[in-house]
Amino acid sequence: MKSNYAFLNDHFPVLAGMSSLAEDYLYTDGNSCLNKLGLYAETMVNLMMEFDGVAPPTADNTHANRIRVLKREGLI
Repeated sequence: MKSNYAFLNDHFPVLAGMSSLAEDYLYTDGNSCLNKLGLYAETMVNLMMEFDGVAPPTADNTHANRIRVLKREGLI
């Protein structure tokens, strides 16, 4: 079965791989599925920061704070 995220293969193969694994685990291993989706979200935020040239927070560099920085910059 084709992944719902196959469109990412051309430009973001890492994201495509993680999301494909999450789909594979959806009905057999819910914890692994959620783990892969969390990694997907963190990687996506890190890629956004890298591509847009936004520096990550220097203190308390957590996923939530990186999202706040992107929001403050008007990128999300």
